[in-house]
Amino acid sequence: MGRIIVANRRGHQLVEWTADTDTEEAREGILEAERILREARDKGCAVSKKVGTQHVLDDGPFDPYAEEYQIIAPIAGG
Repeated sequence: MGRIIVANRRGHQLVEWTADTDTEEAREGILEAERILREARDKGCAVSKKVGTQHVLDDGPFDPYAEEYQIIAPIAGG
């Protein structure tokens, strides 16, 4: 099971999926996770992927076998 943690002003949102593509529900979960990452990147958010025990910035294609992604919104203000 993979997950995306979306940090935002209200705390965070958690989106989970399974890499199992045997069911329609699992395939839809993967498509939803891909969409969320794509839209976040389009909005200028940073995306990190858990590799081993650490998170590293990631701009590669969505990996349904990844354990965890984090989406971090750009800092606004000034």
